[in-house]
Amino acid sequence: MPEKDNALPSTMEKGSVILNSSRRSTSRGAGGLLLAAFLTVAGAAQAATAAGSSALTGVTTFDNPGGGHIYLGAMQGQPTPPEAMGKVLQRVTALCGDRPVLGKLAQDKTGEVLAGFFSVTGKNLDGEPMEGLAIVYAPKTGTARGAVLLDDASRFPKTVNPMFAKLKQELGSTPASGTEPSASAGAKAAAPVASQPLQPQVFPDGTGVIRLPAAWEMRSAQMGDVIASGPHGEGLRFGWTIPVMNDGRGAAAGNFVAIPYGTDPADVFKAAISQEYQKARKTAPAIDISKVQEIPLAGGKNEMLYGSIDVHDGKGEQYLVAQMISAPPQVMNAWQITLFLVYGPKQAMGQEGSTIAAIFTNYSRNSQAVAQRANAQIAQGIAQTNQFASTVSQAIDSSDRATAGMSNLLRDQTVIVDTRTGGHATTSDGLANALIDANPNRFQSVSPSGYIGGIDY
Repeated sequence: MPEKDNALPSTMEKGSVILNSSRRSTSRGAGGLLLAAFLTVAGAAQAATAAGSSALTGVTTFDNPGGGHIYLGAMQGQPTPPEAMGKVLQRVTALCGDRPVLGKLAQDKTGEVLAGFFSVTGKNLDGEPMEGLAIVYAPKTGTARGAVLLDDASRFPKTVNPMFAKLKQELGSTPASGTEPSASAGAKAAAPVASQPLQPQVFPDGTGVIRLPAAWEMRSAQMGDVIASGPHGEGLRFGWTIPVMNDGRGAAAGNFVAIPYGTDPADVFKAAISQEYQKARKTAPAIDISKVQEIPLAGGKNEMLYGSIDVHDGKGEQYLVAQMISAPPQVMNAWQITLFLVYGPKQAMGQEGSTIAAIFTNYSRNSQAVAQRANAQIAQGIAQTNQFASTVSQAIDSSDRATAGMSNLLRDQTVIVDTRTGGHATTSDGLANALIDANPNRFQSVSPSGYIGGIDY
């Protein structure tokens, strides 16, 4: 059994863990979701050895369709978490014919869960390098259990996520033994649900299409600008284009918003919305932007903004997610922004995070139709309309990256990079902070501009 790490972390953040990187030596919080799962389904596997033995017994193997194997078993007696981890690693040694090299262990707040990544050579298998994740739950009373996720080292970064999901599925389908889940087990009151099916809604003037859940209603749509509402108080407006004067000079009253180009994006967003409401002789909404993420965009700016908004409609403060695309000043010292925003009750936004992320990637603007209608309606208008239409189209094509950042925020997740290997991982905010705090030279957070296609989104 490996020696106990004297520097074991003493805390573990709540929430799910989604791992998608190559080898790591530290995995604080990796058992957070499994802790809740183990507490809920404590009867996942039955012990088969005599009482008093702490060997891993009654091991059940689950094959992951995309590669890798999941091993789940129970232990007799009351081993300590380090002892339980030792028994699990002994089982890995027997299976692979080689002693695994375990990274630094992570421990939850109760001290009953340990988790760690390891590497091992599969001498008894195909002789190739392998990687895995070992997790143990060893309560002071009740049945101790262990789980191992194992695959070839070359495949592990891509298969660990599906294996983790498969393990949760298997745990969830196992009859519980009567143990009630702890209130601090890591489950959230507003846990995200699977994305709802989306149905296409074509704009009446042919300038765009957006796919929405069946329960959502498209209230208006023209010139690529669509307004829709959801069944739980959600509001959406995509393709809202606002002409802006760089310094306000020369702007015809009531025609343009005036904001200096280069202003802080949060201030730009708040000023643009407020001035648009003021032009319509409405009370400007109260807006608070708590986070801004910049997405690289050639020839302009592309930012994701997160915060709250109160439009004074009696519903109070709503959670806000917005994308703002800005084109630089051109003709008449004017520039332009296009907004894509969704807001609603915090609980609904949290539960529908996957659906909202899907909506962001299912908006399409017919730039040619918009330009034609704009030219017909505003013959002497701002000449950059046509150019900006193509800029918006380009930005929409790259919105998957921004959507991934927005989705991670809604799910309390962060992408981190292992600077030694270059591997990326999408994990809980708590785990990411812990990893970075423990080894800042090795682990760093990754902004959406650094996301890798096929891995992070």
